[in-house]
Amino acid sequence: MAKIERFFEDFVNLPCLLQKTLGFDFQGLPRCWLTKFLMKLYFLMALLSCLYATYFVANIALTEILSRSEDLPLILRLIDDIFHNLFGIVKSLVFFYNLKSNRKLFERLKAIFPTSLADRMAYDVNAYFWPKWITNTVYMQCCAIAVIVFSPLAVALVEYFVVLLKNGLLDAEFGYHILYGNQKYIVDHHNALGYIFIYSILVMGTHYAVIFNISPDIWLVAYAIQLCMHFDYISRNLEEYEPQEGGAKKDLHVVRKLVRKHEVLLELAHDLRQNFSLLILVMLFSTVATLFGAGIYVLTQGVNSDILGYLAFLPTTVGQYFMVCYYGQLIINKSLKIAEAAYDQAWYNASRSYKKSIMVIMGRAQRQCEINAGGFQTTNLKAFEGVMRITFQLFTVWRSLMEKKSNK
Repeated sequence: MAKIERFFEDFVNLPCLLQKTLGFDFQGLPRCWLTKFLMKLYFLMALLSCLYATYFVANIALTEILSRSEDLPLILRLIDDIFHNLFGIVKSLVFFYNLKSNRKLFERLKAIFPTSLADRMAYDVNAYFWPKWITNTVYMQCCAIAVIVFSPLAVALVEYFVVLLKNGLLDAEFGYHILYGNQKYIVDHHNALGYIFIYSILVMGTHYAVIFNISPDIWLVAYAIQLCMHFDYISRNLEEYEPQEGGAKKDLHVVRKLVRKHEVLLELAHDLRQNFSLLILVMLFSTVATLFGAGIYVLTQGVNSDILGYLAFLPTTVGQYFMVCYYGQLIINKSLKIAEAAYDQAWYNASRSYKKSIMVIMGRAQRQCEINAGGFQTTNLKAFEGVMRITFQLFTVWRSLMEKKSNK
């Protein structure tokens, strides 16, 4: 089977495709005016639906809390929905605030991407293409959300057709099941038009929240993958190159080319950190909130049918944060490896000018490139371990407080 050659467009196709489903075209490709209008219209409708759904769920949660409701599963689910929508809205605001600089980063990475077959082989492009565990995490998260959103509709349809087959058309009544079906919406959903209208709002609002909870992190990984590929290319070239004492001109040409490339990569890594640090911070809080909420739900309610959909969503949330931490660690490792590769080559056989250039690379490469959460926590595998530990500690403290309260 022939190997598929990967190009720059293949690396950015996933985040572009995710956002196109919402009507937003990151690349701004030329389209007819009607297509552009419909895309923008759907995007606006999805945003307004998400804002309405967030307000609606927050209002229900506040009412339940103020009335001292004992329906804890409902309250926990409401709080989780509020956080999920809010984090999606906040991440979209940050993403659009940095949109201009993100597009510049996109174009700069595209400009240095290897285009010829020989260059792609030298960069080992295919080895850095999206691993399946990342794409599977994204698909699983979308499927888990789809199951939660469309399960009321599926139940209503199944019930309707079962009665239809048993008793006939005259006795079959549609149940109009919907998320938070006992609540009053802006229109009555117990008729066909009202049901379609309210369900469309809930679906579009969830669509907006899901896409912007996922897509900014996918953009981050798409850029991080390419930075790692370029860092690795420099490391391999430095390590494999053998300078000659009599070939000063050729040696200087090679090393200066690598020095310039390394300088460009350091600038790109800085831009990546600046553009995505706040998004990573939001993602960190989102992961902690999801894990903590799931722990409380299981502790208070046990594992039952109501939580199965919630628990199906949990591994993908953790996997999403692990994905970002994994590539944060890889950027650190690949950037530091350049200094080791420069030192390990036979630089002592080269000219004095060559040795000075090698010293420049080594000096720059000793300062690791990294991405971080809001500028105060480096995003790496240690950070992932720390989040898991802190969440467990918070859950343990909460459980201890609840046990003391119940023993009084």
